[in-house]
Amino acid sequence: MTRLKKFMMIVNKTNIFMGKLMVGVTLLAVTVITFEVVMRYVFNRPTNWGHETMILLFAIFYCAAAGYAHYYRAHVRVDVFYSTRTPRTKAYLDLITSGFFFLFAIVFIYTSWNFYWSSQTMQAGAKIFGIEIPGELSFTDWQPPYYPVKFMMPLGGFLLLLQGVVWLIRDIHMAATGEEMK
Repeated sequence: MTRLKKFMMIVNKTNIFMGKLMVGVTLLAVTVITFEVVMRYVFNRPTNWGHETMILLFAIFYCAAAGYAHYYRAHVRVDVFYSTRTPRTKAYLDLITSGFFFLFAIVFIYTSWNFYWSSQTMQAGAKIFGIEIPGELSFTDWQPPYYPVKFMMPLGGFLLLLQGVVWLIRDIHMAATGEEMK
């Protein structure tokens, strides 16, 4: 197996793993919000943490599943025009539009890393055993840390970028040879 194909396989398997892991995160978020709804409307005892936990879990899902969605090419495209083309023409179209994709992915990674890092280095006054721990905390009574969730943004962007590189390699091969890469 060539190094290129090994790289492509590792990226694909990593994004598939993340996608499957996010199924568990989604099930956890649904369980938490179901619990919150039951507590709120059946027992008239809403929780402070339920809604916020659900939002944070879905934020993790949204960021971490981007590479998985791109693996299946599930992102939005103009199918009225694209779907009727031959695989080789689709590869040419994807090569033409890949510049926009890579520009988006690089800007997203850069800005989300800055967003995460400012959250990570913030002094919010959290203490464990009397030792102050840096990092942004929620303003609610529960005060979960935000920086682990915000870290998922650049990580998800990086996985998306890597999956884009894999598709770029496949599209170049398809455009050049007219055959799918094996």
